[in-house]
Amino acid sequence: MLRNKRSMTQAQLAERCCMSSSAVCYLETGKSFPPKATVDRICRELEMPTAYLLLASIEEEDFPMEKRLLYHSMLEPLRDALIL
Repeated sequence: MLRNKRSMTQAQLAERCCMSSSAVCYLETGKSFPPKATVDRICRELEMPTAYLLLASIEEEDFPMEKRLLYHSMLEPLRDALIL
C-alpha cells in the first residue's frame, strides 16, 4: 500500500533496493520474507520505520485471542500515521 501511495512501481522499488521485480512481487504477496538488510533498504526507500513493516507482516491470526486487542492497539495508530 505504501509503495503505491508513493506512486512507485514494483520495478522502481526493486531497482532502488538491488533486487528483482519478481522478488518484490513475492514479498508483497507474502510468498517470501527478505533478510533484515533487504527489509532495511525497503524501509529506507519507503521512508518508514522498520518496526512498522515487521508489525504489519504479522497476521491477526498469529496472535492468541487474548492478545489480539493488543495487536490492534499497536497496528492501528501506525496505519493511521504512515499509510491511510
